[in-house]
Amino acid sequence: MDITDWNNDEIMRLVMAKGRVTQKVLLDALKVHGGKEIPQSTFSCKIRRNGLKLAEFQQICKILGYSVNINRIEK
Repeated sequence: MDITDWNNDEIMRLVMAKGRVTQKVLLDALKVHGGKEIPQSTFSCKIRRNGLKLAEFQQICKILGYSVNINRIEK
């Protein structure tokens, strides 16, 4: 699936839907695995304004059992 032109909101909706988790469950898992407590309102704002960091996204993918792959586009 090519998500190159997607924003944070679209990507997170996909990942959470496929992982069958809510933001609250995801934030609880981030607290357990990463030791960081992020308020749900702060997390929602980060996603809406495209402020999610790559490291945060990688951690979310790891928690939900996904990997991030980069493939070169052949011209």
